[in-house]
Amino acid sequence: MDDGGGIEFEGWYRREHPRLIGSLAALSGRDDLAAEAADEAFARALARWPRVSKMASPGGWTYRVALNELRRRMRRSSTERQALDRLDAPVDVEDRPIDDDVWRAVRALPDRQRTAIVLRYVADLPEVDIAEAMHVSRGTVASNLSDARRSLARYLGDHDADRAEPTEVSP
Repeated sequence: MDDGGGIEFEGWYRREHPRLIGSLAALSGRDDLAAEAADEAFARALARWPRVSKMASPGGWTYRVALNELRRRMRRSSTERQALDRLDAPVDVEDRPIDDDVWRAVRALPDRQRTAIVLRYVADLPEVDIAEAMHVSRGTVASNLSDARRSLARYLGDHDADRAEPTEVSP
């Protein structure tokens, strides 16, 4: 579907859909919520395709919609889980376990830093598209990425030091 002024939806969708789901899953740790949020974002993009296709960054717009949708779904999921906990009912939804130290460290970052890291290194988006997706300036993205990398380096450096084998010191 192309109205003559923008890019073709189907090819763009095939290219971008897996990256968006991967990014959202990395942010949330929930494949189900990631897929739902991505599908909703692409459905909205398709409904507005004549306008979205002509944007400087259709992907950035779609990531912003998907991030907002993911946050909404995560809040709802959290609220549902709390309600089930109060009822003493077992929770049927299983989060994907995260064993990797790097992703544990990423999850510990503040929301903006975590989002910027995932969009940059999982989705492989340039800063301008990340800025569009996060609805912030490019400078804010650069600052968030820099702060996040610094925090990750400290965390992972400390964490590696804790796991290191003790070495003998020569007198």
